[in-house]
Amino acid sequence: MQLQQEITRQIHQVLQVEDVMIEAQDNLIEHGLHSLAIMQLVDHFEKKYNKPLSYADFAMSPTVQDWHDLIQDTAQQAAEVAVDHHPHDIPAWLKKLPTATVPLSDMQYAYWAGRETEGVAAHLYMEFEGEHLDPAALQQAFQQLIQRHPMLSVCICDGMQGIKSLKHQHLEIEDLSHLGATALSDYLSQKRQRLSHQYLNIAEGHVLNVQLSLLPEHRHRLHIDSDMSAIDPQSFLIVIEDLTALYQGVAASVLDFDQPEYFNYLEQRRHDPAFQAQQQHDQRWWQQQLEHIAPVPQLPLIAEGLRADEHQFERLIHIFNQDECLCLKNLAQTHGISVGHLCLTLFAHTVASWSSSAEFRLNLPAFIREPYAANIHQVVGDFTQMSLLSLKLSAQETLLEAVKRIERDVAQVTEHYRYGGIHVLRDLSKQRQQLEISPIVFTLALEEGEIFSAPLQETLGRPIWCISQGPKVNLDVQVAYMNQSLVVNWDIRSHAFQPHVIEAMFKHYIAAIQQLISDGQQVLTQAFKFELPKQQRAARQKQQATLPAQCFAQLPQINAHTPYRIVNGLGADCPDWVVGQLLLQQQDNAQWAKEGQIALAESWTDTGMQAYFDDQGRLHVVEHAHRVLMRNGYRVEVEEIEKRLLQITALRQVRVYAIEIEQKVQLVALVEFEQPLSALALQEAYRQVLPQYLRPEHSYAVDHLHAFGASTVADDIHHFIETHLSIEQHASQQSTAAHPVEQVVRFMMSQIIGLALQSDQTDLDFFDEGGDSLLATHLVAALNQYFKGCEINVVDIFTQRSVKNLAQLIEQKIPDNAQRIAAVFLQVINGK
Repeated sequence: MQLQQEITRQIHQVLQVEDVMIEAQDNLIEHGLHSLAIMQLVDHFEKKYNKPLSYADFAMSPTVQDWHDLIQDTAQQAAEVAVDHHPHDIPAWLKKLPTATVPLSDMQYAYWAGRETEGVAAHLYMEFEGEHLDPAALQQAFQQLIQRHPMLSVCICDGMQGIKSLKHQHLEIEDLSHLGATALSDYLSQKRQRLSHQYLNIAEGHVLNVQLSLLPEHRHRLHIDSDMSAIDPQSFLIVIEDLTALYQGVAASVLDFDQPEYFNYLEQRRHDPAFQAQQQHDQRWWQQQLEHIAPVPQLPLIAEGLRADEHQFERLIHIFNQDECLCLKNLAQTHGISVGHLCLTLFAHTVASWSSSAEFRLNLPAFIREPYAANIHQVVGDFTQMSLLSLKLSAQETLLEAVKRIERDVAQVTEHYRYGGIHVLRDLSKQRQQLEISPIVFTLALEEGEIFSAPLQETLGRPIWCISQGPKVNLDVQVAYMNQSLVVNWDIRSHAFQPHVIEAMFKHYIAAIQQLISDGQQVLTQAFKFELPKQQRAARQKQQATLPAQCFAQLPQINAHTPYRIVNGLGADCPDWVVGQLLLQQQDNAQWAKEGQIALAESWTDTGMQAYFDDQGRLHVVEHAHRVLMRNGYRVEVEEIEKRLLQITALRQVRVYAIEIEQKVQLVALVEFEQPLSALALQEAYRQVLPQYLRPEHSYAVDHLHAFGASTVADDIHHFIETHLSIEQHASQQSTAAHPVEQVVRFMMSQIIGLALQSDQTDLDFFDEGGDSLLATHLVAALNQYFKGCEINVVDIFTQRSVKNLAQLIEQKIPDNAQRIAAVFLQVINGK
C-alpha cells in the first residue's frame, strides 16, 4: 500500500495533475502519460530503490497496480539471481521445496488453536530507530536471512507445518522523508498501532514481516513483526542478530541440512527414548501435584465475552538506569539470590495485593533446546516450554525469605519441564471439569544477558518499541537487561481489567523495585506491607460510603456508620475493584484505625460477606453467593449476565442464579417471556449475546418474575427447580432418545477425553469435561475419518462444543449419509 501511494504521488508530480484522483487500475495514458514521463518515472524508481527497471515493461502496463507489481517483482528476481550466482551457498533443504508437512509442537498447536478460535495471534512486534541504513544492502541481507532460516517461511495450517516457497518474502520499504514533523509523527503512530495488532497470514508462510520506513535526515525506523508459533522470542533475537551480521557482511556459520532443522529437532524429540522416559517421569510428578496447583489470580478482571474489545493490547514500560541496575545486582549477589527472582517475588506480591486470594498460579515460559545438534542454539523455531508456578504469599514472611522459597519452587517446576504446562492445564481441566487457563505470564530473560548487542543497535537502530500478545493471556510481564539497564515491560490486554487497575498495579510494582534499590537491606528483612494508593484512599474519604441497608438484616448489631474494612488474602485493605472480606469493628472497642492502620487485629469481625470499592470510592456488598459465578478463572456477577440476556427481544425479564447442582455450580435462568421461544430458539438467542461458558445451563419459564428477587435465597431456588421442569427438560421429554449420529459423537468424545460412556447424554460439553485444543484435533480426525465429507474443523469443536450441536452440524454437512454412517458404526461397536 505504501509503495502504491509513492507511485501515485510521483505520477501526480511528473504529469502535474495533483488535483486528479488516480485509481490503482486506471489507464495512465488517459491521465496524460507519455514516453518522456515514463522515462522520468523509471529513472526515479531505479535510483530510489536501486533496482534495474524496464522502460518497455512500464510502457506495456500503464497502471499504478502493474507498476507496483513490477517494482516488487524486480526485487524478488534480484534476490533469486543473487542465489543463482552462488549455487554453492544454497542450503540443501532449499533445493527440495516444498517440504513434507509435519505436526506442530504442543505449544505451536496451542498458539494455532487460539488464533483460530479467538482471533488473537501470538506475535511479537518491535521497532528500531537509527540512521544511515542502506535499503539495498538491507534487502540483500534480508533475502540471505530467509535462505538461512527455513522457519521464517513456514506455512502453518490445520495443525500441520511445512515450507512451500520463499517467493512471498520481501522487505517492504516506505519513503516518508518528505513528511513534516507533525504528519510524520501521526503517520508513524498509526503504523505502530496497525502493526502491533496485525494478523499475519501464517497459512501462506507469512510468519515474519519486515518493513523499513525512510525518515528525514537519513534516519529510519525498522518495523519487525514475527508470529511466535514459528519464531519464539529467543529465536527472534537470533533473527535480528543474524540480519545485522549479514548486513555487515560478517561471515556466519553454515547451517546446511537436508530438511528444516527445526523439523528434525521435533522428530528427534518425539523418538528420543531418554526424553520420552523423562517426560513420563515428569508427568507422574505433575499428576501428584494436581490437587495442589493454585487457581488463577483473582484479579479485578472483566470476563472473556463481556469485554468492550477482546483484541486490543497496550504496554507499559519502565527502565531502571545503569546505577540502579548495578545496585540490584550487588544486593542480590550479597544475599545469594538472583535479580530475576527478586523481580518475580515483588511481582507476586503486587498480584497478591490486587487479588482476593494470596494463593494463585503464574505462567513461567522458558525456551529450552534439547542438545540434539551442535548448532541447535542457532536454529529458529518455537522452543517454548511453559511451567505453572503455584504461589502462596504471606504477610508474615520477609521479602528475602519469600525470594528464597520462590527460587526453590521455580527450580522444582522447571526441573519437570518436559511434561509442559499445556499438558498440565489439560489434566487440570479434566480434574476440575472446567477450562483451566494461566493468563498471567512472567517472562524472565535476565539469563540471556544483554538482549541486544552493540553492533545490532549501531546498525539496525536502538529499540524504541516492543509489544507482544497471545491467546488466553491478559498480562505478560518481561524483565530483561538492555544497555546495562533493567527493562520492565508489561503487555496488557487492555479491556480485560477493570478501569485503572493495571496502571495502579504497574505503578506499585515499579515503586517496590525502586524502594528495594533505595533501602535494600531494610526492605529485604522486613515483612511485606501494602499501602493503599493515595488517590484511592482520598476517593473513599470523599465518598464516605456507609454500609448498605441489606447488611442490617443479617447483622442487627450494626448501623450505617459502623466502621468497616475490606481485606484481601494478605489481610491488607483491598485496592479498588478487588473483592475481599467485609470486616466490621466491634462497637465496644475504643481503638479505631487512622489512615487505614489497624491497631488491634482482634477488634475486627468477619461478616462472611464479600465486598469491594469501585474507582469512585463507592461500596458494593455481595450479599448472596448465588449472585456470583466463578468459572474459567473469572469472577462474574450474574447481573452482568442478566444485562446481556435482556438484549434478547423475546424476554421481558430475567433473573440468573449460580446454584450448585449435582456437585457443580451451574447457571439457572428464570425467564419471563415477551413472546414464547422453543428450547432450541432460546439456546440460539443465548448464543447471540453470551459466550458459551456464561450461558445458562437450565432455563425456567415463569409468569411473574417479581416473586423472585436478588435477595431470594439459594434454598428457595433449589426448591423451585426441584418442583418444576426446565424448558430443556420439557423439550427432551417431547423428543426421542439420542439418535444414531448423537450416539456416535458421544462415543467418540467420551473415548478421546477418557470419560465413562453415559447413555443419552447429548448435552456433554467437550471442554467442560476436560477437552482441550490438542484433544480437539483428535476428535476432528475421528469425526472426519468416519463421517466422510463432513469436513469438521477445530473451530467447529470450539464453537459447537456439545454432542447435540456437533451431531446437528454433521447432519447439516452430509444430510444424505450421516444417519447411514452412524447406524453402521453403532452396529460395529455393538458387535452386531
